[in-house]
Amino acid sequence: MKLKKFEAMLLTGIMMTSVLSGCGAMPSTGNGEANAAPENENVSISTEEEKTEDGQITLRVVDWSDGSAEQREEFHKKFEETHPNIKIEYTMLTVDQFKNTIVTMIKSGEGPDLFPIPVGLTLNTAVDEGWFQPINNYVTDDFRDKFDPASFAEGVTDIGEDWYTVTEQMPIIQCLFFYNKDILDQAGITDIPRTYSEFRDACKKVTEMGNGNVYGLIDGGKQMNRMDVMARSLAAAAGGKIAATQKVLTDNGAAPYDSEAMSQALGLIKGLVDDGSIHPDTNNISAPEARELFAQGQAAFLCQGMWCVSQWDVNYPDLNYGVMAVPVPDGVSNTYVQAGELSPWMGIYKQSKHPKEAAEYLMALYDEEYGYQQSNVESGSFVSCIPEINEKYMTNEHMKQYYTIAEETSKTVPTLIKRSELANAFYSEVKDVQPSLGAIVQGIISQSIVDYDSALKTLADDTTTEWKRACEAVGLDYSLLEFSNWDATKDYTDADYEALK
Repeated sequence: MKLKKFEAMLLTGIMMTSVLSGCGAMPSTGNGEANAAPENENVSISTEEEKTEDGQITLRVVDWSDGSAEQREEFHKKFEETHPNIKIEYTMLTVDQFKNTIVTMIKSGEGPDLFPIPVGLTLNTAVDEGWFQPINNYVTDDFRDKFDPASFAEGVTDIGEDWYTVTEQMPIIQCLFFYNKDILDQAGITDIPRTYSEFRDACKKVTEMGNGNVYGLIDGGKQMNRMDVMARSLAAAAGGKIAATQKVLTDNGAAPYDSEAMSQALGLIKGLVDDGSIHPDTNNISAPEARELFAQGQAAFLCQGMWCVSQWDVNYPDLNYGVMAVPVPDGVSNTYVQAGELSPWMGIYKQSKHPKEAAEYLMALYDEEYGYQQSNVESGSFVSCIPEINEKYMTNEHMKQYYTIAEETSKTVPTLIKRSELANAFYSEVKDVQPSLGAIVQGIISQSIVDYDSALKTLADDTTTEWKRACEAVGLDYSLLEFSNWDATKDYTDADYEALK
């Protein structure tokens, strides 16, 4: 695949934002000093790489990890103190800025020394396109041993014997609901809502109490990935069989977007819209902006990830909030949301002039001496890939609450990657169908889509057709997208994969 075609594929929809995609709003350069930038502003990144006369080199790092911005700034200070020959030029972009910027940089041959794989792109495709080089020869022999074994996977961090990327954190669901305790008290709500009807009723009471100043629910509706995550988690909580964001699974041989569970999920969102309970700015703001407005008391509920915890502790230490599970339909029990899946993160640019120094940076990120891992765990930013760090430093009460609920209410779903070697080729080939699930949710909130069942039926039919086309294109048996022994109330295990062979 030519790079020009690859760039077009990225910019026209192969990559839906996710994981970490609730994050991202602060470009920063030079020693981690943050500078605010408009969401859609084109970002120019310096390409200085040569050694200076005194032998100092500039190591360029680009990512979107705004949830750990303060921790990264402190890390860079310590790293430069212990590596006086290295200057860190760090740029933090939003997810959307990153997708556009990194393609342009690589196309020009000026990629940064270290950068993550864009959300939705497979490691195999990135390596085939010449983006990354193996890190095996640059890291120490014991570096890999400190990681949780579950933080490595073929096609995610490794390809055969070659190790290409580290994962930033252990995967945790990004769809739990935060609630403002003070707002609920003011609205006379004494019980945390558990069901769809209880949640809708609570949102309505808050909105009526708020009188145009406080609403039931807010989220970063400008980011389609956040709308996608919320819809998928609500549908899974309703008992639906639907894959995690950016993954593909069929149910009864078809894309499961028009299932009863998904209809119930979007019906809840439509009910909130009808009640006027969704913050009117929702479709116009990003996830970080929604996080700020929630902390400022403009909404009672927010559906996002653990990254909020550290940001609020720093900027809103008096915020009185809690964490709750994804609501379920009335009368439904023993349902779970899709567990987080391991994702690739940082790798070394294949054309980097400083791969050794880049590897030193990677190793320092996970070294207790530099404090980056423990500061993120202590603050609630993420669960570390280093088990020893979690055992010693997970002390943040909100983080522990989020982590506990996430573990109790999520189940591992099957993944095509573990079933077929052609999965990566399939994911590179398949195109997004529009309007996507996230776009349909946006349409419901803006009231441009009223008949969401028809929209879901069209999405399911068109997506099924596209999945069949992509399977045929790469030689993948379409039936492998179906996991007939999948029980959505249980973790899908290696034994379950074996049973299908």
